[in-house]
Amino acid sequence: MKYLHLEKLLDTAVEKIIYIIIASVLFYIFYRILRKIIKHLFDNYSRINLVDSARVLTLSRLTLSVFQYLTVFLYIYTILGVFGLPVASLLAGAGIIGVGLGFAGRDLMTDIINGFFIIVEHQVNVGDTVNFKNLDITGTVTVIGIRSLTLKTVAGALVFVPNRNITALANLSRLDHYIFLDVPVTSENVADVKERMIKVNKNYPNTEFVGVQIVDEKVYLRSQLTGPYLEISELKAQILSQYYRLDD
Repeated sequence: MKYLHLEKLLDTAVEKIIYIIIASVLFYIFYRILRKIIKHLFDNYSRINLVDSARVLTLSRLTLSVFQYLTVFLYIYTILGVFGLPVASLLAGAGIIGVGLGFAGRDLMTDIINGFFIIVEHQVNVGDTVNFKNLDITGTVTVIGIRSLTLKTVAGALVFVPNRNITALANLSRLDHYIFLDVPVTSENVADVKERMIKVNKNYPNTEFVGVQIVDEKVYLRSQLTGPYLEISELKAQILSQYYRLDD
């Protein structure tokens, strides 16, 4: 009788293992197929609407992120059902446990809610250069998730910012910024430098010669470069190098 009971337990265990393997394979296939379908749909839409390509990329990555979390949840739900665990009771119990873990849950919900409004209000897209004033961090957005934003700084470092910490966001890609390009001069070379700066500026439509500036008793000739933050940051060194090139 004892051996029969043990044999029955083994049969049940083998049966459950087979169910888990089948469920795992089906969920993997389901995930891969739907992931490709989602990417294909967004890729097609992006090709049709070229102007909204950044927006489409943002929504694509967010949709894939939500889909991934949903798939994991359904998979765990299915596995618990295979083991015969009362899923409904466990979820009810999770509500009681959630009271004890309220602080952790509150942070998670804050991340999700803030992430939702960031997307819905179109505050930022993948590829935008942003500055978090409260965190003193500036970088280019590479991933927008339901819990966090991923930035790449000028130094190349990846920074993960939880959505709950985003309280003051400045989207530098949506504003025209300006920077001054100052070249020190003397009474002997001021005419030549001015001529060179005006000549260089003709190759850069967003650059305008301003005039003479005196700072701390030093004389400079100044141009103003206007445009998106990332663009003018890259052009600054390029234009200044041409200002200083004496053989032009």
